Amino acid sequence: MEKYFGNAYRGDPGVPHADPERFVNIWIGSAAFSALTWVNPYMWTLSNQFNWHDKAMLFEQYHWKKAREKKQPYKFQWNQMDKAVRDSYYFNWPVYFP
Repeated sequence: MEKYFGNAYRGDPGVPHADPERFVNIWIGSAAFSALTWVNPYMWTLSNQFNWHDKAMLFEQYHWKKAREKKQPYKFQWNQMDKAVRDSYYFNWPVYFP
C-alpha cells in the first residue's frame, strides 16, 4: 500500500487532509457508501432537489396561477391522467425520480 500511496499523500504535514486516520476513514466511508448504493441504488435520489415530480408540479402551479389571473378555469393535468397511472406513482416513486 505504501508503494502506491506514499508520504506525499499520507501523513505529510504540508497536506492538511492527509493524516493516516483520515486516509483510512475515507476508504471506509467510500466502501460503506458503495455497499449502501449497491443495496438501494435510488438512495441518492432522496437528496435530489430538482426532480421530475417537482418540475411537473411547478408547471401546474404556473399555469394555474396564470389562469386565475385571467379568471379562467384550469383543469390540472395530473388529475386528467389515468387513475392507475396516478396510483402507480405512489408505489413506483423511484421510477419518477431520475
